[in-house]
Amino acid sequence: MQRQELHVQFIAGAIAAVGALFLSASFFEYSFLTTQPTDAYFLSALSICLIFGGLYFSVKAYRGLLKPSEKTITDVRIEAVEKMQGTKLLRQIAKEDPDRVVREKAIERLEELTA
Repeated sequence: MQRQELHVQFIAGAIAAVGALFLSASFFEYSFLTTQPTDAYFLSALSICLIFGGLYFSVKAYRGLLKPSEKTITDVRIEAVEKMQGTKLLRQIAKEDPDRVVREKAIERLEELTA
C-alpha cells in the first residue's frame, strides 16, 4: 500500500522536474534541447505551470487528498457478488478472479447459498 501512495508523489515530482528542466533550458544552452529567443517566453511560462502543477499535486498527495471519494470498482464487484443467486458464476469467480477480496466474498456467498 505504501508503494501506491508514493507512486502519485513520484509522478507529481517527475512533472515538476520536467518543468524545471524546461525552465533551465530557456536560460542555458543544452545540446539536446535548443530554443529560439521567441520561444523562450512561452517555454518559461509552460515550465512554471508544470512546476507549480507538480508541486500542487505532490502536496495534495502528501496530505492524502487524492484518495477516491466514490465507490471503487472492487466495492461495486463485492456488492454484485453479494447479490448473486446462481452458484455457477460464483464458483467461477471464486476460482479465477484476480482480486483476492472478491474471491473471498464469492466463497462466503457460495457457503451461504449451499448451507
